[in-house]
Amino acid sequence: MKEFATLIRKARIDIGYSQDYVSSELGITVSAYSKIERGLTDPSLSRMKQIAGILEADLTVLFKPKDYPHFSGVADPGGSNEPVFRYEFDACVGLVRDLQEQLRNLNDRLL
Repeated sequence: MKEFATLIRKARIDIGYSQDYVSSELGITVSAYSKIERGLTDPSLSRMKQIAGILEADLTVLFKPKDYPHFSGVADPGGSNEPVFRYEFDACVGLVRDLQEQLRNLNDRLL
């Protein structure tokens, strides 16, 4: 299931959608969708189909990393000095932007 989570994050970033957009289309909170992308929540098959539809991806490809274009996993930001591919860097930037958006939303609710 972790491969599915990683691939939907990659597919979302590739298509240029934010977590906010995808979660809105699914009718769930950003937090709930983020847990799916991080592999903390296992979505139902019907939810997986919904996600694949929103991301304009074939559901079967989202279970097979070798079939997803240019995929070798998302780089671990934890400190390896190994070189990374541009899409891995972009994936991390996308995650940071999503977190910044979530922080802005939380800050708006505090004020």
